[in-house]
Amino acid sequence: MRKALLITVGTGVGNDKEKAVESLARGIAYSIKIHNPDKVVFVTTAESERDTLPRVLREVELDNYAVKRLRDFSDIESIYEDIVSIMRELQDEGFASEDIVVDYTSGTKAMSAGAAIAGALSEVETLSYINGKREGGIVVRGTEKLLPIRPYKILIDNKLKTIKELFNTHQFDACLKLIEDLKAKTANSEVQEKLAYYEAVCSAYSAWDKFEHERASEILKEIKGEFADNKKFLGKMLKSEDREPFLIADLLNNARRRMEEGKYDDAVARLYRTMELIAQYALRKKYGIDSSDVDTWHLKTLGGVGRRVMEKYEALKGEDGRIRLALRQDYELLKDLGDELGQRFSEDNEMQNLLGKRNASILAHGLEPVSREDAERLLLRVKEYAGVVVSDLEGLSTQAEFPRL
Repeated sequence: MRKALLITVGTGVGNDKEKAVESLARGIAYSIKIHNPDKVVFVTTAESERDTLPRVLREVELDNYAVKRLRDFSDIESIYEDIVSIMRELQDEGFASEDIVVDYTSGTKAMSAGAAIAGALSEVETLSYINGKREGGIVVRGTEKLLPIRPYKILIDNKLKTIKELFNTHQFDACLKLIEDLKAKTANSEVQEKLAYYEAVCSAYSAWDKFEHERASEILKEIKGEFADNKKFLGKMLKSEDREPFLIADLLNNARRRMEEGKYDDAVARLYRTMELIAQYALRKKYGIDSSDVDTWHLKTLGGVGRRVMEKYEALKGEDGRIRLALRQDYELLKDLGDELGQRFSEDNEMQNLLGKRNASILAHGLEPVSREDAERLLLRVKEYAGVVVSDLEGLSTQAEFPRL
């Protein structure tokens, strides 16, 4: 594995300037010898480049090194930006973050702080510091000691915070990718245990968000003591003969999540399906009609359906002899059966208009994106229809609401 060493170069401290520079040069040379990198990048000031660097180069022979002078050695933010830029250059040369060591031993306090912060946030494998017995502020020759610091704890804490933020914005697959990367970076058992927990949680809700309810339920069962409402909702839904009320509540929640992401076309596609499912459930539950295979003889046995209506639905038979109804036809059949829901839909001009905008959207048949206002209005109107056929819509929606980490 190739290794790069990025090391800050100062001018030393102490009353005897000559001894201070000499001691500092020895310490830097010691760090280079211990790390034995393929490339060294010296991060300097004008003074340290003039006074300290030549002494370092006399202490150690280097075939591959570069000198990068800071724009402002007293400004931490500027130093941070400069060092991040240097590390990007190293990455362009083929050094991965984990192949870079940042030694922040020398230089101004701002230089050391900026280098350490840049190294930790850039996910370098090691931060390095040279210490030793001091006399008059100068490290005594032969007492130099390298103190490596692996900033994975900082990295892990920062990444766990990011995972929570991604989860709370419903970016479950992005969470899983981040967890996979982190698992490969540390063997610490405590960290691995935390990552395993978050992996299970994110996997469960990623599956649920894709309507993989059985898989989500199986994963959540293994997480003890948490997510009781969600477990109850999935358990009831998977065991129920009437799954439609659960699916309607779930679709509404899914649409709301898409709206929170600003994906209004996606949200409206789900709301369109919800409106269709509401009618399909009403037809099946109240009249025993499967809208994907309508039996006209069954229509006749229900009574109140005239010959003209029978002929209308007979004309919809496909080549395989089955009558399949689309959303508007579902509600039309309800109206023909004298159902209040069908009558309400036929007179609902606003709903017709909102569904028309869905049909004109890019994800349906048109080229126009759906606006936030139209998506929000459709959500409210679909909830009204859902409440007609699902008696405990609010309760189910609450049980199916995704948690926040």
